[in-house]
Amino acid sequence: MGWRDNYRAATFRGVGFFVATADSTHGRRQAVHETAQRDVPYTEDLGRKSREFSITGYLLGKEYDVAREELIKVCEQAGPGVLVHPYRGELTVVCRGLTVSEASDEGGKCTISMTFLEAGEASYPSAKVDSVNAISEKGNEVTEMAKDSFVSDFLTKGYPSFVADAATSQIKELSDFLSSPEFIVSSDIQAVSDYYDKVKSIGSDAFDLIQRPFQFASQVVDAVGSIRSAFGSSAFSMLMSLFDQYTSSDNDDDAPASTPSRQQVVKNTAAVSSLVRQSAISQAAVAAVVTQTTESVSNGGTKTTSSPTKYDSYESAITVRTELADSLDEESESTNSDLVYVALTDLRTAVVQAVPDPDQDLPRLAKFSPRQTLPSLVVAYQLYGDAGRADDIVARNDPRRPGFLTGGQSLEVLANG
Repeated sequence: MGWRDNYRAATFRGVGFFVATADSTHGRRQAVHETAQRDVPYTEDLGRKSREFSITGYLLGKEYDVAREELIKVCEQAGPGVLVHPYRGELTVVCRGLTVSEASDEGGKCTISMTFLEAGEASYPSAKVDSVNAISEKGNEVTEMAKDSFVSDFLTKGYPSFVADAATSQIKELSDFLSSPEFIVSSDIQAVSDYYDKVKSIGSDAFDLIQRPFQFASQVVDAVGSIRSAFGSSAFSMLMSLFDQYTSSDNDDDAPASTPSRQQVVKNTAAVSSLVRQSAISQAAVAAVVTQTTESVSNGGTKTTSSPTKYDSYESAITVRTELADSLDEESESTNSDLVYVALTDLRTAVVQAVPDPDQDLPRLAKFSPRQTLPSLVVAYQLYGDAGRADDIVARNDPRRPGFLTGGQSLEVLANG
């Protein structure tokens, strides 16, 4: 196929003209750095130059002036337009200039010179929040401030033995709760075993740990953090359950303390509860955006992997966000530490920005009422063209008889799933 086969009649924004010559410029942009007392300069590459196309042509005919005015009009129009270049094909360009030359001895003709620049595209820097790292960073700040606050409040030395006994008893109760069948859900045996060892060691070393508050705080934070890797997708609900457990237990003891020793017992109890709650809520925030799973490997060890937390609907993600935000508000209002308060409010901001992930196109929930009583398989096929989605409909609505979804009864379904 020769060049004549590719040659095309020239137009700009649909207005035609004849071409005599066509030139174009190409290359790259450089900045030449010539430093004093140096013979060898340095040339810095700054990227490709914008391509420029120069065309010299003419318009002919009895009504060339009409075509001339149309060409002037389109060249003065704002924004990019399509240039059909006789040798380059279609180009999106902006007209940089048009020169029209006319002579009295050349009636019915004008000479034109046009310069075009490639339009390119408007590209601007855009900021994107790394939600996983943002929440992890803010969550770590909460736990660090929580440990410092705990160490400043928790004290048993210099007080009667019943102060230490009360603290030891509370720590053992914490260990027993974290290792109880009511709290632990089924998961990978090896992962649960590692978690179980951590929480049981807190109880067995309780008397020694009350003498070393910072070490105790570190072990509690570590044990609570291991819930995410040990229990995967169940971690969020477990962490929120732990938060609620120590919120209610902290509110149960409202009896006034009459002596300094009794006051310290109350203070120690509140310090342990606050440490557990703040550790749990910070890890729950991370679990809301990333899920850890632990699996056994061939050499007998375990491998932990992380993936974005998946939600089955937009509404379920909003429910998690609301629960977290309310709990963070509750904890920030109850803390006496300014540093913990700031860390909690920063974490709340990160949660609101990250859940649900703006990059995920989550399906929305809707209501659907079948006109007549139908099996869930038929309803799923009518809605999605996939009878395999019947299990999702049944799980969301928990009907008495999945084989007979009552006609006229409202069902909760995914609208765009």
